[in-house]
Amino acid sequence: MRLASLSGLLLSVALLIPATAQAQDGGFDPGDFEDDEEEEDVGVKREEEGDKVDPAEDPEEIPAEERDEFGAPVEDLDDDLIDDLEELGDDTVQSEGQDNSQIYRDAVNRAKELSPEDELIAWERYLEQYPKSLFRDRIDARVDDLNELMYSDRIDTGDDGYQDAKDRELYFAQPILLENIDPRTRLRVSAELGLPSYLGGIVDYEHALQRNFSVHAGLRKRYTGGSLEAGAKYALVKSSRLNLLVTGIADVHLNTNPGFVGLRPAIGAGKRFELAGRPLDVQAQIMLDAELGRGVPSVRYGGGLNAYYQVSDVVSFFGEGSFNYKALDLGEEADALGAGSFGFHVVSFGLRFTPASAKYTKVSLNANLPVAYRYWSYHFGSVQAEGNLYFDER
Repeated sequence: MRLASLSGLLLSVALLIPATAQAQDGGFDPGDFEDDEEEEDVGVKREEEGDKVDPAEDPEEIPAEERDEFGAPVEDLDDDLIDDLEELGDDTVQSEGQDNSQIYRDAVNRAKELSPEDELIAWERYLEQYPKSLFRDRIDARVDDLNELMYSDRIDTGDDGYQDAKDRELYFAQPILLENIDPRTRLRVSAELGLPSYLGGIVDYEHALQRNFSVHAGLRKRYTGGSLEAGAKYALVKSSRLNLLVTGIADVHLNTNPGFVGLRPAIGAGKRFELAGRPLDVQAQIMLDAELGRGVPSVRYGGGLNAYYQVSDVVSFFGEGSFNYKALDLGEEADALGAGSFGFHVVSFGLRFTPASAKYTKVSLNANLPVAYRYWSYHFGSVQAEGNLYFDER
């Protein structure tokens, strides 16, 4: 009995020792079933809670191509730009006048809030500050796109539908005593009454053969007398993008009293500004008037300044200063008169109205006041009414 019990005990110990050694050597362990079940439960729990994770807050959820070199999301940048930024890698400025990816990225984001004109200016200033920009090719391409966008901008003209910006009319202001510098198709009629006994007027038709070129003919009462006039205007610069106008004028006129033939070349320049959201047209011009057929040719000089402000869609205010000057060689007569020259210099101001029902018609009322004169002292001032009918605005 005791022998059988001892034999059973030895047999149990013999079976237990190999199993324990196998567990210590990394073999099969019954406890592994319990660990696997726990890990499976945790995985299921994570999977169930996965929808609660915000991909924007989890860097692992953001694709690598949408993250910059620091792991942060790159927003509102195209794929080519992202590649350029990733190739750069380092945001330290390498040399003077050189930018980096962060500086360029900030400039791109600021440019999105600007108009094409302002963005073009911003990139020009950027290249002045960073002439060695690592993104020079990309900036140059963007500048070209902006220039093309502004020049190819299309507007509704009301007749043929649309028109390119480079062909857009300026409709620059018409002066009073000075010459018109904007080649257009129009009919101008004016009447001037002066004291003590001055009566003058203008009837002139101008026809635009091209946007930059026009011819005209008409009658006009000038200080030298009545004049039959004809000539041409050519705009050397007529830019609706720059709001700039530079025009050359060549006129031939036949003066009636006294009678002579005259040549009147002139050049004028005008620029449009904005004041309180309304156009302000400013122009200047100078003129020579050579009298021919009266012995020794003599020359008069003329010109002046004009400013025209569109107060509203209907009412405009303008001011103008003009000069008319001629040098004389009177000899003894000059000593008697105390003058070696004569001139007549005038300030004009008034209002111009554009009827709401006929925007192609403009009516002006103004006064002309001499501020300095010599030898032509019979003319002390005048009032003037004028109408312009523009056929190219219909």
